[in-house]
Amino acid sequence: MNAVIVGCGKVGQELARTLVNDGHNVSLIDNNQKPIDQISEELDVMALLGNGADINILYEAGLRNADIFIAVSTSDELNLLTCLMAKQETKCETIARVRNPLYSKETNFIKDRLGLSKIINPEHLAANEIYNLLQFPALSRIDLFEGSDVTISMMHVYPEYKFVGKSLMQIRRELPGSNTLVCAAMRKGEIIIPDGRFEIQAGDDITMVATRDELRRFLKTQGVRNTPADNIMIAGGGTISYYLVEKLLRRGKKVRLIEKNEKRCLELSEIFPDADIVLGDGTDRRFLMRHGLSTADAFIPLTGIDEENIVIATYAKNTTHAKIITKVTRTDMNDLIQTLNIDSVVFPKLMCADIIAQYVRAKSAGAGGNVATLFRYLDNSIEIVELVASSDPTIVNRPIMELNIKKNLIIAGIIHGRDFTVPSGKNVIREGDSVIIVTTNRGISSLRDILA
Repeated sequence: MNAVIVGCGKVGQELARTLVNDGHNVSLIDNNQKPIDQISEELDVMALLGNGADINILYEAGLRNADIFIAVSTSDELNLLTCLMAKQETKCETIARVRNPLYSKETNFIKDRLGLSKIINPEHLAANEIYNLLQFPALSRIDLFEGSDVTISMMHVYPEYKFVGKSLMQIRRELPGSNTLVCAAMRKGEIIIPDGRFEIQAGDDITMVATRDELRRFLKTQGVRNTPADNIMIAGGGTISYYLVEKLLRRGKKVRLIEKNEKRCLELSEIFPDADIVLGDGTDRRFLMRHGLSTADAFIPLTGIDEENIVIATYAKNTTHAKIITKVTRTDMNDLIQTLNIDSVVFPKLMCADIIAQYVRAKSAGAGGNVATLFRYLDNSIEIVELVASSDPTIVNRPIMELNIKKNLIIAGIIHGRDFTVPSGKNVIREGDSVIIVTTNRGISSLRDILA
């Protein structure tokens, strides 16, 4: 496919990497020379300096032959305008990043009136991810497959957990009827797609597939403390905080938000009268302790500066028992963060890129591809892909044990209507089933792609 991207910031660059790796042709437009030069040196793309609302620049980038047009600049208005221009000139798919809460309430109206294929709000995605983590404090990451109660999650393994030293086969024998599957692991930097003989060790980072209720039961049986957070402290009153506080208050949670800008503090106090909005510096450790950090169930640094978020998250982790979740904007800081003792880190820009990449992969696969969901886990080393089964006779109505499946790939779950199953070799895939694939292979876009 031919893709045109307006905006060469972190999201645009991450998206370009993903699309190029998936074999697509990519053009980027940005009005800043530095990121244009950076991406040109790294990837085989066409990178143009200019205004994305300039129709001549769009033509030069290949708009007339574009299959998909993606606007992820820092301006919501520019993103919507350029998508509208692209829609008027071509029949390509159009995706816009829109972040302003004022627009978020009218997303469906804007999408329908402008004829957009998709609107992405990374801050809203990040707030949802943080909220889910507050319900499962033992996890470092959790995502839901849309339209179901099935989760994909990641957890660091500590020595006191009951399954340490046990094989997956042994765990399943001890928990008959359990519908939770450990489907991937990272051990000392090595990525493993495990079989039944794999033994979980302290220090592993494991990835699991289960429904929310099954996951709670599994964690409880393994001695994992997982009490949902009710008393939450947030540092920073930006857009993610707005969406998160709104969601937490609807669920009856106690929220204390610290914001150092007096005007913003007053705005938030008027919007959220049931929250405790405090004027102060959320990066001041003494201030945080005076205002309840030591008694909080969860602490979430959401300031606009990554380094500040990381520093105060590390401090809070070392001085409290609170669940620590922080936001990091710069995707190139992931290696550094891996060395720090922080419970969970949310990367809104990576989440945004993954959602768009999922959409592009589904469209590029054509009639034979049915990508419903795409997640990347364990430092982007594995992909979790949800595929909807077609009537392909090479896949459906055959026992899984008869399928010649690629190496480093596992069928982790089957969603049939409202039922979820961790399959054995005797299970069969039916037409219309959602099939969850976990793999180190890249570019899976149809169930036929799982076959060797």
